[in-house]
Amino acid sequence: MKRAVRYILLLLVIALVGYKSVYFQKLSERKNKTAGNFDAAAFAKKLWETRLPARLDSAIELPALISAIGTNPTEAFANYSNSMSIGNYRYSLVKVDGQVESIGEDEIFLRVKAPGDTLIRVIMATEYIYGNAVRDASGLVNIKDFSGSDELNNISEELNKEIRAHVLPAFKKLVKPGDRLALEGAIELNREHIRFNEIEIIPLRVKILP
Repeated sequence: MKRAVRYILLLLVIALVGYKSVYFQKLSERKNKTAGNFDAAAFAKKLWETRLPARLDSAIELPALISAIGTNPTEAFANYSNSMSIGNYRYSLVKVDGQVESIGEDEIFLRVKAPGDTLIRVIMATEYIYGNAVRDASGLVNIKDFSGSDELNNISEELNKEIRAHVLPAFKKLVKPGDRLALEGAIELNREHIRFNEIEIIPLRVKILP
């Protein structure tokens, strides 16, 4: 009888200790707490300085991408584009060699050689730098590593800030019609409605050539 009482008391002690050491929390609260600790600016800065340059170095030339999509769209999109969402919109890093045709308030219009010795018009954004094109085109951000859309959107905004702060200001003061540019940036493509003429490119690196 005494042995049974001791066992019962032991089980009660174990249960009490376990109860004190375990607590439950809503998943949404846990995610919010984690998101609050995430420094999107620091993450984007490190990405910009340490990993993105190599991706830009290996970006595909725009005429080569046009040819690849024309030959085998499925393979081309698989090899040269990225996206975090399911759907037709894909994002690519490309290199462009073009001549400045004209300069608007919010963009620069370039003439760029396309396959078959033709010319297309490319629009380089210089004012409205927003959206997820840079983040997705880079292929450097994995949705599985983050707790929610707020963190991912904040990364996009911080990358866009880098462009507005460090890529465009000095360049816009110097560029003029007739200049030849070497440009690397991000583009958005719709797999169901592919159109390269007047495609917009978000600049990540741009240089005025001699």
